[in-house]
Amino acid sequence: MKKLVLVLIAIVLVIYADRSLAAKKGQPAKPRPGNLVVYYFHGDFRCPSCLKIEQYTKESVEGNFKAKIKSGQIVFGAINVDKKENAHYVQDYQLYTKSVIVSLVKNGKQIKWKNLTKVWEHLNNKPGFLSYIKDEVGQYLKEL
Repeated sequence: MKKLVLVLIAIVLVIYADRSLAAKKGQPAKPRPGNLVVYYFHGDFRCPSCLKIEQYTKESVEGNFKAKIKSGQIVFGAINVDKKENAHYVQDYQLYTKSVIVSLVKNGKQIKWKNLTKVWEHLNNKPGFLSYIKDEVGQYLKEL
């Protein structure tokens, strides 16, 4: 999980460094292709159900979209909203519990997002859970 967070940070730094360098040279930054971010938001307390949601979400995304992850079109990240620097996500995504959010980003701007609330309904049905995540992410991929 630490590696994933580091990868996400590295991606953001590369994007901003590229744009800053282009701006300094008086050239417009190169437009970035769209991508999809799948977040799992949790708090400090991690119950067995919460850990299962993260595990199943990661398994579905990584198992079904390997090439898209490798190309950077899909990014998965687990974020602790109890940390001060991440608290804004609670308002940004209207979070009220542990949640999986799919966010469509084009040219560095979030276009739309969805809270996959049915993860709780599928929690005790692993095949159903994996399929639900795959289907929802697949729907958003059509818009890239």
